[in-house]
Amino acid sequence: MKETDVGIEFIGRQGFDAIYEKYKDLIFQTAFLYINEWYAAEDIMQETFLRYYIYMEHTRVENTKNWLLTTAKNITLNYIRDNSRAICLDLEEDEEGAYGLGESGEEIFFDKLWRREVLRSADTILDALYRRNRRWYDAVTLVYCMEKPQKQVAECMGMSLESLQSMLYRARNWIKKHYSEEYDHIHEA
Repeated sequence: MKETDVGIEFIGRQGFDAIYEKYKDLIFQTAFLYINEWYAAEDIMQETFLRYYIYMEHTRVENTKNWLLTTAKNITLNYIRDNSRAICLDLEEDEEGAYGLGESGEEIFFDKLWRREVLRSADTILDALYRRNRRWYDAVTLVYCMEKPQKQVAECMGMSLESLQSMLYRARNWIKKHYSEEYDHIHEA
């Protein structure tokens, strides 16, 4: 008989229920730490366990806790990425009423065009960073996009504050080296 890290035989529904009860709070807290949205964190927790249930039917998970944490983190980061694009588009549409009466149509047009270009540049950089190094992407997204305190992000990522700051420095230098024009465009914003 093979046992999992919770000390039970991992066969069927009972084994899944034991894993769920043991890790549901941890998975919820992980998702909530990233997004600070109660209902979204619950949905991410449920999605994580659904994927685990499907996955465990086909193969044996050696380290259940790490598998669940990694899956929850990836689902959460995908949620953040997808919703940040939607929020940017919503903000762009809402800005139509934010312009003053004194601005000409030409000024409004060029301002919108410039904002759209900044959003595209940021999207390009974040997509490339995600493909280059996912830990860099996590750190940059949490610190700079979501404006989480660096100390909190370091704890969440399981590293020292100095290591996080070093990682952010390397990520910024990589962005500058490979996307200097886009970086300068965003930095002007």
